[in-house]
Amino acid sequence: MTKHQEQEWEESSGNVFADLELDQPEELLARSKLLHRVSVLVQNSKLSQKKVAKKLGISQPKVSMLVNGRLSEFSTDSLLHYLSILGCDVEIRVKQPRTRLGIFRHRGCIAVC
Repeated sequence: MTKHQEQEWEESSGNVFADLELDQPEELLARSKLLHRVSVLVQNSKLSQKKVAKKLGISQPKVSMLVNGRLSEFSTDSLLHYLSILGCDVEIRVKQPRTRLGIFRHRGCIAVC
């Protein structure tokens, strides 16, 4: 790289959806992590997409969308349901604000661990 060339880059916040300034970035990141886990489990099952579709109660093209990461095609509820069918224990924990004054004071976070 010469003296006159500058490398332009920006460090990620850790959430590509926030970096892209999309609405509800934490929700999108959580849903993408759920989709990834479903996709990995489906691929690790070594079953055909047709067999996976039957077990999940969806069409084979929908399984293809799962495996290929088509996030817009799946709700959080659907992904949680698929994880359950795939044998995962799914836990949702809600941590309330410490006081009544904390309600609406700041936005909480959504995370998939």
